[in-house]
Amino acid sequence: MKKEIFLKGFLIIAAINLFLISMSYDTFSLCLKPFLMSSLFLYVFLNDSFPTKKLLLLALTFSWIGDVLLIFTNNNQWFFIIGLLAFLTAHIFYIVLFSKLDTSKPYKNNPLFWIGIFLTVFYLRSILEMLLPSLGPLKIPVSFYAFTISVMLGFAWRGFISWNNNARFYILFGAIAFIASDSFLAINKFQAPINNATILIMSTYLAAQFGIVYGVIRFNSQSN
Repeated sequence: MKKEIFLKGFLIIAAINLFLISMSYDTFSLCLKPFLMSSLFLYVFLNDSFPTKKLLLLALTFSWIGDVLLIFTNNNQWFFIIGLLAFLTAHIFYIVLFSKLDTSKPYKNNPLFWIGIFLTVFYLRSILEMLLPSLGPLKIPVSFYAFTISVMLGFAWRGFISWNNNARFYILFGAIAFIASDSFLAINKFQAPINNATILIMSTYLAAQFGIVYGVIRFNSQSN
């Protein structure tokens, strides 16, 4: 099917991108970045209609904008700030999307739900304690971004507990991978350089987007 071509295309481009990064061909890997989210966008676009399709497409659109802007962060700090805002918007769309997926099991009385929320809050506090001293004028935007991705993870965890659908594993995996990617990026940029940072950031980011997109598509196909 046509839509599967774009999913396979994403996986092939992602593999080539990571290979180029591992070989330190950074310029070539950056040239491939715009084709990653656009491949996932077309994969989703060609799927049959489902209730959260527009939200998923919007999240991918702003992720693509963020990808493109971050290519130019070495030229001007504003590219990083606007890119951050683009990804912040993408995460907000993911939060709304997760909140709209039908919950079929109760979760508020489930101890696992509250353990997950506690761990998410612990992560947020820990990452901010680590980063805040070195953020300077970016304290407020980075703090708000960290809060937003934590909320995104919280909704994914709520879904993992309450969705009666195997796709929940993909979505939770994607949310956790997003947290990992953004944490690697923030620590490497503001705290201390990380060995092989670029490949860590990109591999977890690509895994995150794949997990969420594939999970949402499966969720809707299994619900029909």
